[in-house]
Amino acid sequence: MSISDLGEFGLIDILTRGFTYGTGVIKGVGDDTAVLAVNGDKWLLFTTDMMVEGIHFSLDYCTPGQVGGKLLAVNVSDIAAMGGRPTHALISAAIPPQLNTSVMNELYQGLKEAAQEYGVNLVGGDTVSNRERLVLNLALLGEVEVGKAVYRDGARPGDSIYVTGTLGASAAGLYLYQNPDSQCSPRSVDYCRLAHAVPKPRLDAGSFLASYGVTAMNDISDGLASEMHEICKSSGVGCLIRETCLPVDPRVREVAACAGLDPVNWALFGGEDFELVFTISPDAQEKMKSAASAAGIEVYHVGVITRLSEVVLEKDDGAVVPLRRGGYDHFSK
Repeated sequence: MSISDLGEFGLIDILTRGFTYGTGVIKGVGDDTAVLAVNGDKWLLFTTDMMVEGIHFSLDYCTPGQVGGKLLAVNVSDIAAMGGRPTHALISAAIPPQLNTSVMNELYQGLKEAAQEYGVNLVGGDTVSNRERLVLNLALLGEVEVGKAVYRDGARPGDSIYVTGTLGASAAGLYLYQNPDSQCSPRSVDYCRLAHAVPKPRLDAGSFLASYGVTAMNDISDGLASEMHEICKSSGVGCLIRETCLPVDPRVREVAACAGLDPVNWALFGGEDFELVFTISPDAQEKMKSAASAAGIEVYHVGVITRLSEVVLEKDDGAVVPLRRGGYDHFSK
């Protein structure tokens, strides 16, 4: 069997099968970050993400500074999904020798500006040569109060499902970068392109939601459908997502109309929105919504956790259909 037959998540399941942990590991493989015990009143959060030129970014339409900022932002989003705060980062880069030094200088300037924005210390890393393309990796530490981390496996039947913002803008932005002749309004083009090139992780929202007892949380990196499959698998539940409740910005709808595409597909499967999807018990949601409104945090009710193990979508016409995982798979055919 080839890796492409397995797919990304099947490969991860095989590679991590049989992992064993010592007493210092609170949470290992299977969530947005690992959670490690250290002395004191905080747990250590540990995550890493890799970005490969031509797959995760293109210097044809993203500036090097945007790439550097995004490298940190996608990792910060993982910390946010655990209800934590980021602290220290290491950066590794495999760099084509022929690349102009100005590219790396600008990339690192974007990285430093993002680090200042999110309160992260850049404490080291590694550089190697790579003939073909630029490859970047960032490992990020964070912290959360002992016992306060939010995992994927806490969703329970009857819990409500929310997201922290509108969906599909990043996918729309990628479409516009790849189809520069699209006839859409400048307002919509600028909004969607910026959403793709300069994502904003919901760091404050993550720690806020953790304080209001959300039962499970994920960041939306691979698409809402994919994240809900992860939450449901980890929690041993199912869910129903309502198409009519999916929050899609009018500017995204305009781009979809120009492209002749359904914006719902971008909202469900586009990915890289880096909003948070979370579940909360019905008796806690009204207090959370009121406090979120007062704090200026947008939340949208998009579905419900069910007892069945199925992940389904309620269409506009009321029909209920299976909701495929979708999202980006590095190894799919």
